[in-house]
Amino acid sequence: MQKVCLLPNVLDQEAFSKWKIVTSGVLQGSILGPLLFIIYLNDLPYGHKQENLTVIYADDTSVLLTAKNDPDLKSKIKHKLDYLIEWFSVNGLALNMEKTNLMKFAPKTGLNEPFQIIYQSKLLTGSNNIKFWDQNLIKM
Repeated sequence: MQKVCLLPNVLDQEAFSKWKIVTSGVLQGSILGPLLFIIYLNDLPYGHKQENLTVIYADDTSVLLTAKNDPDLKSKIKHKLDYLIEWFSVNGLALNMEKTNLMKFAPKTGLNEPFQIIYQSKLLTGSNNIKFWDQNLIKM
């Protein structure tokens, strides 16, 4: 059983949730939790043969893809999203499309048009500012 502190640094009993039975996962605040999560996600980067770099930091996953043109890039993004959604589903997780961001880097000589892709009826728009490894990346 577990209860969660709703208001940190408050010793009042009212600041905690009610006791609930934990049926899966790792108890919140455990020392082993972060390590077990990393072990759980360990095979995520290795299951897809497409050339890319998958970076996992805490509970954030970033994928770096390269392509020579926009149609190839959009195709690679769709294939990678298909793989990630399937992997997360098989492993009891879900990809939060509301927190999914795109950032396209191109040479200054290239066209700098807004980058958009439609995936599963959702419009994903390229951003000029994304948080990556707890740092803000700003596209100039």
